[in-house]
Amino acid sequence: MISISHLGAVYVAVLSTCFDGDTCTVTFPNFPPLVAEQSLRFDGFDTPEMRGGCAHSKKLARQAQAVTEAYMRGDVRLEALGGEKSLGRLVVRAPDLQARLIERGLAKLAPDKKRQEWCD
Repeated sequence: MISISHLGAVYVAVLSTCFDGDTCTVTFPNFPPLVAEQSLRFDGFDTPEMRGGCAHSKKLARQAQAVTEAYMRGDVRLEALGGEKSLGRLVVRAPDLQARLIERGLAKLAPDKKRQEWCD
């Protein structure tokens, strides 16, 4: 189960898919269809992109995606950042996921939300 807290309220969501290691789509079952599906962007870290880049970064992107999907299929508690959006995505914090991905070399800190370089 995915729980997302925002301003003291907790919302339950279901994972739809993870595009890469730092972007997923979830569905809020009790929301109207117009707003039920939301894209999430994890705050504070960046993972390699599935598109573009070199073969090495694409391999890392697939690995990061697998780690993030496994994490999101567990009992997860995320914190939504108040009203902040990133390219139309809801921004959430997941410190456990961030630590797990960085420890495995699949993410880099990105406090300024800038994409990191993965190809040498």
